Amino acid sequence: MKKEGYDCARLAEAAAEHGTPLQVASRRKLEGNLALARETLRPFGWQDNIFYSYKTNPVPEVLKILHQGGAGAEVISERELDLALSLGVPPDRIVFNGIYKSPTALGTAVERGIRCVNIDAPQELEILSALAGKTGRRVPVGLRVRPSVGWQGQFGFPIGDGSARGMARRISADKGLDLGVIHFHLGTSDFKAYRRAMDETLGFIRELKQNMDIGIKALDIGGGFPGRDMRMLALWEQAWLRFFDRPWPFKMPAPDDGFKVLGETADHFSRAVKKRGLEGLELWCEPGRLITGDAQVLLVRVVALRRSGNVNYAIVDGGRVGAAAPLAGETRRIRNLTSRPGQYARYDLVGPTCMPWDRLAAGVSLNKVEIGDIICIEGAGAYFVPLETEFSFNRPTFILGNL
Repeated sequence: MKKEGYDCARLAEAAAEHGTPLQVASRRKLEGNLALARETLRPFGWQDNIFYSYKTNPVPEVLKILHQGGAGAEVISERELDLALSLGVPPDRIVFNGIYKSPTALGTAVERGIRCVNIDAPQELEILSALAGKTGRRVPVGLRVRPSVGWQGQFGFPIGDGSARGMARRISADKGLDLGVIHFHLGTSDFKAYRRAMDETLGFIRELKQNMDIGIKALDIGGGFPGRDMRMLALWEQAWLRFFDRPWPFKMPAPDDGFKVLGETADHFSRAVKKRGLEGLELWCEPGRLITGDAQVLLVRVVALRRSGNVNYAIVDGGRVGAAAPLAGETRRIRNLTSRPGQYARYDLVGPTCMPWDRLAAGVSLNKVEIGDIICIEGAGAYFVPLETEFSFNRPTFILGNL
């Protein structure tokens, strides 16, 4: 039986061979998603400006496929930078983000000559300036700004209060630094948010050009494009689940198509730069879940069944605590790989730990479950692996296939 592009029989065979919990990535989907993202940007000439977000799924086997398909690397830490370099990613295909970049990592970035370091804190400017003085060459940098939409708090320099303008002036005054990129990251967003953020940021870039003679070459819009097979829980859904211990009883709209959002964003950017006289400005993006989110599944095995009050519990060998942390605030398509036509029931799917919150899903409708059945959680290619723990149990095994 096939559904949504996955072969249930082959997944069950993989679980039997490798055991559970098991992460299974699909080479076909990885290659297809990256190719679709590149084709979405190709009409504008930006197909090579995709830098995959390492934090989303830092599995070397996955990253190698993406780099072979033309993706660069977006890293946020010394460990991720070292990983990208060890995988043979050309330095000019690496973008370094993050609110903390160790002095050692910045030294490596400058020494190896990576594409860009996006400054997100004042002290980074001072470290990079000193490194530029030692090497005797200009260091390509960007500036993370904060528009009025998206993540706020500790991230970037606000455009609205003049902080971004002041930081740009400081960077441009340093002869060792070459400010060529403006960067923002919104978090998971829709087209309206990207449009507003781009309009504000393009206005800022135009101001830099006209008033400070700073020629920005690219706008890096980060990631956050909606992924398939997942949806963020709305606040009222989370509240309902917390107080009534049941899922929200009403149907919610399907998640946005992230590739559609990417296309709309690129089209708006293309028209907006012409309107503002910024022809030649490139668009960079750093998608994560859009590329790998639906290209991976988590397989867990039912190890016990229990009924308490009116609730059926299916206890599985990999729960939210160790194997599926994103399910704390997100939903996924979940199904039983064993088909029993016409036999359905609702279950709370819970993990094996002693934590009451180790629940993968509440009130999920599944084919009647029996001990030994394999449950498939789709959309496990975004943040599942990096948030895994070894709390009492082993982390899931990972395999790569052509599913």
